[in-house]
Order: sequence, then structure tokens, then C-alpha cells
Amino acid sequence: MKRFVVLIALSLVFCLNALAQDAGQVLRLSVGYRTLKNTAQMSEEKRKEVEQLEAKAVAANSDRRYGDAIRHMSHGIALMRGQAWTPESELSAALQVKADRLILDPGAGIRLTLTQIYTPDAQVEGRLNGSMNLVQMRSGRQEVVSQIRNISDLSTDFSKSQLIEASIPEMPALVDGNYQLVLSLKPASGDPIVKTIGIRIASGLNARSTGLKTRVEAVRSDLGKKQKTGLLASMPAVEYGASMIDLINDGQLPVERTDVKTELDNANALLDKLAKGEDPLSTIRGDMHWAYRSAADQTLQPYRYFIPSNYDSMKKFPLIVALHGMGGDENSFFAAYNNGEIKRLAESRGYIVVCPKGRAPASMYLGTAERDVIDVIREMKRNYSIDEDRVYLMGHSMGGYGTWSVAVNNPDIFAALAPISGGGNPLVIAKLKGIANIPWIVTHGDKDPTVPVDESRKMVKAAQAIGIKVKYNEVPGGDHSSVVVPALKDIFDWFDAHKREPKGAVRAAGSNQ
Repeated sequence: MKRFVVLIALSLVFCLNALAQDAGQVLRLSVGYRTLKNTAQMSEEKRKEVEQLEAKAVAANSDRRYGDAIRHMSHGIALMRGQAWTPESELSAALQVKADRLILDPGAGIRLTLTQIYTPDAQVEGRLNGSMNLVQMRSGRQEVVSQIRNISDLSTDFSKSQLIEASIPEMPALVDGNYQLVLSLKPASGDPIVKTIGIRIASGLNARSTGLKTRVEAVRSDLGKKQKTGLLASMPAVEYGASMIDLINDGQLPVERTDVKTELDNANALLDKLAKGEDPLSTIRGDMHWAYRSAADQTLQPYRYFIPSNYDSMKKFPLIVALHGMGGDENSFFAAYNNGEIKRLAESRGYIVVCPKGRAPASMYLGTAERDVIDVIREMKRNYSIDEDRVYLMGHSMGGYGTWSVAVNNPDIFAALAPISGGGNPLVIAKLKGIANIPWIVTHGDKDPTVPVDESRKMVKAAQAIGIKVKYNEVPGGDHSSVVVPALKDIFDWFDAHKREPKGAVRAAGSNQ
């Protein structure tokens, strides 16, 4: 009988691992912390303690002690949820799990590393006992598909690496799909320490990816020999599809939300066209996934865009650049927000819309993430007939912050801005004079628990003080996300009415005045 072998490497060390050192991890947790603090009912005494822990986390983050920042925020979140902060819960918050691969064929192996990101103040007493199970959501609830093994007498001295071996027998119930590997460790007292990692069992998917990579190299070589420079420019989109499993295994893409089979199908179909010498972009309309290779570090960077059915390369078309919020990616505006309401408006109004990934879910569109936005605009201008005077920038949440920060650093590109539930910092405000010719439409709910409405208010006030044209829509009772879809029509109307002008002047689109 074939065996699905699992090697669990519990490498518990006192140093911070690469994930914990990422400031983005702290930033993502801080957003949830702020939202919970603004919505949870608590006594003044508890609120004071929560704010003290938040201050400690901010100080630790400033010193790049990301593990300590996570410790303080995890403690505060436990308090706000009415949970005790015990040695067991502190240890649980300190541990993170990482797998060497997440897409597996039945019978393949996996290695999980559990890493300590900070040193708990108190040692958990006694030994750990528990279990390792393979779990799947079925009929709306979790079901144990396989009880992999029991774990007994595990030391709580996490300064030493420990290895656990186990196996999952191949069985009829183990069909292709998403699963969770659940490790539950029970201390002598207190709640179990539970760690989960999502995996996908998919027969033959790894072999298909390998085969596509081989085809990519062959077609690239052939196009190079034929000096098909234009077609070679489309190869990164195929390469990205071929590397999707690698990106999932590396934690850059969510395994549970990524349809690898469809992406491989699309990449193969695209490669077929390129191999025949056909330009795949000449007939594409509608929703499209694409990628380019960044000159900054030679990495593949994805983006997603929409081409209206009336697109004509002999005419100039307006372009909207839409920036996703924290935790999102290039798919967010097309997959969420009323299932891609922005695409329906773009179709009816005749707009091209592009959504960059922005490098990472919590990039704040700084550094290489800002460059990604500009590079994607350059890509769209290279591939499509874009009206240089009608390039617009918008975004939600982190994308709202990014709308302002990208604009002030690139003041000559955009015709109008539309930040939603966003804000800016003093550095951005100090540069607003450089975009005094760019009109804004700003939307924010006055009951936003995640990004306080004062963030937009201060930006609007700063803009009005220097004469920037602003339309401010503050939504009574609006929260962080519910304001997005209702705002889109007004945003398109605003974009319809404005085009890029030299600094010092703003005029309506189509106007000769």
C-alpha cells in the first residue's frame, strides 16, 4: 500500500524566522487589533491595559523586534476577547507552522516546521500529549478524514529541535481537494495548543506544472531564434502560471483560494498561441490574469485587468488603476465588492481597469510595491491604446493610503484620485502641493472601526487648505467595507468629468475651455 508520509520537523529555536521578521505580519495583526479595540465592549481598566499593550507593540515594532510586537498584540487580543493570557496561550501565540510544500499528490511527503518567534515569559509545565489529524470541511463542518497518529510525552523545552514522523494511508476517502493538517498538543493544564496548515491533495498537478515549465523553455527558445520580441514579452504571463505551485509552496499565494488547475489550463492555452506565432493580446476582451518580470529584482509580478468589449486599438481608452486593501491581492477588486461591480461599470463606461498585486498583502504600496504600480501602468500602455491624459488612481483601505502616497511620488501621471477608507501620513501631506492640479473624490464611513474617519478628514482638510479640488463623501453609519460598492458610480462619474492637465489647472474631460 502506498503511504502518504508526513515528516513533522519541530524546529523550535529562539531566533526569529523570516516570516516573523516581516514587518507586514505585524502590520496585518495591528489592523485586526485596532478594529477589535474599536468594537469590543470593555471596562475602562481593561481598555487602559489594551492601550498599554498596543504602545509596547508599537515600540517593539519600531525597534524591529517583531516577535515582541506580536506577543504584546496577541496578549491584547486575548484580553479583548475575554480570554486568559496563560503560559499555554503565550506559547501558542509564539509558534508558527510552515510546510515545505502545500500541493501534494496522494502518497507524497510533507515536512512541517514549527518555529518559535519569541521567547515566552513563562515555561509551560509538564509534557505535551496530543494528536495529528487530517481534516476537511464537509457539509459546512470540519470532519476528520484521517487520524494520523497520537503524540505523547513531547518535551516543552522548545529550545531544542524535535522530529515527529507519521503516515497517512492512501484511501478512497482521500479525494482531491483542500484539507487542513491539524496538530493539537495538550499541556498538563490549560487549553490545547492547536496549529493548522492548509494543504491541497491534487493528483497529477505537480507533474502538469513540471511539464508546462519544460514547454515554456522550448517555446521561449524557438521565439528567441525567430526574433519574435513582441511575443516574448507575453512569456512572463505563462511563466507565472507555471510557477504557481512554487509560489503557493513558498507562502506567496493562498492555497485554499488559488485555482491551480484553471491557471495551468490558461497558461497552456496561452502558450499554444505563442507557439503558433499568434499575439494573444490582439483579441482578448474581458477579465484577464497577466504578469511581467520586474526589472528591479527579476521576479514575476502578477496583475489582473479588464478590457471592455468596445475596445478598439485605433482609439484611446481611459485607464483606472485600482489598489487592493491589506490582505488582498490583484484579484480583490474583481472577485469581491459585489462580485466585481467595477468590471460592470467599466464595461458600460468604456474603461480599462488594472489591479496590481503591489508585491505583498501588507506592502502599503511603498518601495518596490510602489514601483510595481508604476510598472503595471507602463505594461498597460505598452500593450493597449491608453489615453495618457485619462489615467486614474483609486484604492480601498491600504489601497486608499496607497492612492495618495503613489500619487504624490508620481505627480505627473494621474488625472484624478479616488481613495476609499484610506488616509495619509505627514510625509504624504507635506508633498500635496505637488499634486495640487489633481482633483480628488474621497469616500469614508463615519463608523469605520478599522481606519478611523479622521484619517480621510485630515487629508481633505490639508487639500482644501492649498486649493485642491475635492469632493468628500462621508457616509453616515458607513463601516470600513460597505461604502465601497455604493461609491463606485460616483467615482466613475468623477473620472468621466476630469482629465490630466498641466500643474495649476484642472478642466473637465472633453472641454475646450
